[in-house]
Amino acid sequence: MQKDRQTKTKPSQKQTLKKPPKKTVNTKEVKPATKKPPEKATIKLNDDVALEIVVVPLKRHKDKNDSHYHVIVDNIDENHVSVGFTTKPKKGKNSPNYKLEKSPLDDGKTSFMRRQGTVAPKGEYKNPRKGTMTSKDYSQAQVYAERAKQKYLSKKTTKKSND
Repeated sequence: MQKDRQTKTKPSQKQTLKKPPKKTVNTKEVKPATKKPPEKATIKLNDDVALEIVVVPLKRHKDKNDSHYHVIVDNIDENHVSVGFTTKPKKGKNSPNYKLEKSPLDDGKTSFMRRQGTVAPKGEYKNPRKGTMTSKDYSQAQVYAERAKQKYLSKKTTKKSND
């Protein structure tokens, strides 16, 4: 029987192993992402009516009852500023929701927008997708979102002043 021979390198023929280059850590400050304006398009419904359509980011927001889609209008700190959608014309104690001209989910259903914006951690939002809104509806969503953002900022400043 023959034994398998293993070839050994002589000390003078040692192979040098190349070390991988060290990874450098980038120590630059991270700049906040600049907000891009939403994409716009125009759709003609008939000869007289043309709607300006805005492509918007949508995500599902989980709250105490269930989850439903929100349009993400802005970001502040580690939170999204958003406004929720529903199919119901009234909320709670009969307060009306804002009726949208077209469904942002493009499903053909009659949709409504909640009149109160939400500021919530980004981790509470799931299933991102794109949707479309009319420019009139999107500007109304910005109004509701701005109110929620101002409320969040005023609470944040009063907490700092109390500390």
